[in-house]
Amino acid sequence: MSEEVLVDPCPICGQSPLAGNGRRYACPACKSEVERGRWLGLLPHNRFTFRAIGADYGNVETELLGRPFTAAELHNIAGTCYTDADLKAIAAGDLERVHPPTTTIAKLIFGHTHEKCYVQVNNLTRAEGPTLPNGVDSVNGPPDQRALTVLDRGNLFISNQRLVFPSDTHTTIHLDRKLTGVRSFTDAFAVQRKGEEKATYFLGCESRHARLIAAYLQGLLDHLR
Repeated sequence: MSEEVLVDPCPICGQSPLAGNGRRYACPACKSEVERGRWLGLLPHNRFTFRAIGADYGNVETELLGRPFTAAELHNIAGTCYTDADLKAIAAGDLERVHPPTTTIAKLIFGHTHEKCYVQVNNLTRAEGPTLPNGVDSVNGPPDQRALTVLDRGNLFISNQRLVFPSDTHTTIHLDRKLTGVRSFTDAFAVQRKGEEKATYFLGCESRHARLIAAYLQGLLDHLR
């Protein structure tokens, strides 16, 4: 009896199909496993839960293990997970390890320039809030919403030169030596520019996106390494 392919490629490593017997599915490359849920313990339904994550992907375990996904949502995860070694190398300046987006809108935004889009995250909320210290750090939790002022919503695009947030105000943040601080949260990230009284916060992203952006900005800007 042939195996049933649930998602191709694997949403974690992107190297092999996630295949199994209709109840349990596994990736032979990274050893990640998901299990189909059962309604009242009896009937299968359209929800799948990670029971194991590849050993090299420890940074996404807390975010993904035990969380239910549809098959479409599993498919959308593909390309967004990085090994611990990848994130470390990206933060050290190896930007070739980043998986650039291939969406039409990313190409339209940067197509007339010499820039390359490295990261795209959709459906974020931009806010301003407390200033950040110099350097790159992370917080194991969300930012304090009470200290933030929400400004607008949109999709985020980060190139090798700018952070672009098309919205009513079309925010652009240049990635240069005036970018002095970066902080990742479990559902957000923030950046600080020299001389500005507030930091800019982007809320509503997955923690794996926030970690990637922090590593990317650290690797891109020599003064943040």
